[in-house]
Amino acid sequence: MTGQRNITFVQGIALYMGAVLGSGILILPGYTADVAGPASIISWIILSLLSIPIAYTFARLALKFDHFGGIATIVQHAFGTTWSAIVGWFFFVWVATGQAVVGLTGASYITEVLHLPRIYLYVFACCFLVAAMLSNFLGMRISGLVSLLLSGAVLVLLLTTIVIALPTMEVQHFEPFAPHGITGIGRACVLIFWAFFGWESITHLVPEFRNPQRDVMRSTWASVFIIGIVYILLSVVTVGTHTYGDQGMDAPLSVLMSKTIGVSAGVATALIACIVCIGTLNVYIASSSRLAYALATEGKLPGWFARMSGKGFPYRAAGFVFATNTIVLIVSYHFYISVDTLIMIPTTLGILVYIIASFACLKLLWKDRIGRISAMIASICCLLVAPFSMGFLIVPIIVSIGCLVYLRWRGKHIT
Repeated sequence: MTGQRNITFVQGIALYMGAVLGSGILILPGYTADVAGPASIISWIILSLLSIPIAYTFARLALKFDHFGGIATIVQHAFGTTWSAIVGWFFFVWVATGQAVVGLTGASYITEVLHLPRIYLYVFACCFLVAAMLSNFLGMRISGLVSLLLSGAVLVLLLTTIVIALPTMEVQHFEPFAPHGITGIGRACVLIFWAFFGWESITHLVPEFRNPQRDVMRSTWASVFIIGIVYILLSVVTVGTHTYGDQGMDAPLSVLMSKTIGVSAGVATALIACIVCIGTLNVYIASSSRLAYALATEGKLPGWFARMSGKGFPYRAAGFVFATNTIVLIVSYHFYISVDTLIMIPTTLGILVYIIASFACLKLLWKDRIGRISAMIASICCLLVAPFSMGFLIVPIIVSIGCLVYLRWRGKHIT
């Protein structure tokens, strides 16, 4: 199953960065420092290193199967139809709820700078979803160019902030180093998983790479290096300048830039927030809609999702994602559900996706020494992080039951 092959090597890097270097940079360095203290830097290093085997194994097998199903297709080849459907549902529900978090994260910077009432937080979050939908509706070539421009702008602004912040750090801000011990580091790792989600999203877009055999792995390695360095340095300067806790407020990156650049930094970070969030939403709507299309054509989701526009855009699946995330925004507004609570639902689903997909990669790459070692490391690390999700592990259980009930209703044979 292939699409219109429009994605180039550079656009591949931009799509990776749009997916991975996303809304997490706006809030997570501050949140993780709150949870683990200066030791949160260790959590960022651990997840940066973990992203190497994860990105490699996902890209390697996505190239082999070259299918819109992406990780669901990988899991099917390893464990069969039922597990493939479950992991596909995990990913789809994750995106169908998690993009509201992305929108709220970016919108918080705008409302913070402009001192707007709470309702505008949700209005701007919805506007981000609309912008990403329009970008995708125009086709993957336009969507790839949008990601390229947005990712480039974010990278330049972040590197500028880091370079200026480094000389302003103070040694005393790194003491005590681990005030909350191993538990704090583990909880920080769970939160940071949100920042590193995205390596799986490109697996659904491989059929649209112009030269996949040459460009997918190249764009993967380039992205792993760039994103890992940026995340680690951003966590270091956040701790070193103590831009978290009461000082971090709801827009820690804005505070960091205000400390290092000046008063106008709030406007700059609001701009970054807009760019980052639209870029992330752009990639996830593209990848999740194609996954839903693939699942629907295989009977793992209702056939209603299996519709493409003339430009190769699965508009029904994307519309569903837009609708569900809009509902999440309405519920969050009405019941005053905070972002740090909302984020745990898609994050827990994402961790389970990575665990199942990593074990699938381990099985399929068992005869490949490098692939086997990479998949083994990814599997073990994902398993170690999962327990820190605690009560939120009920979410994947509920989704699994829903998937199995649907498959039974469809008359599928459950193994």
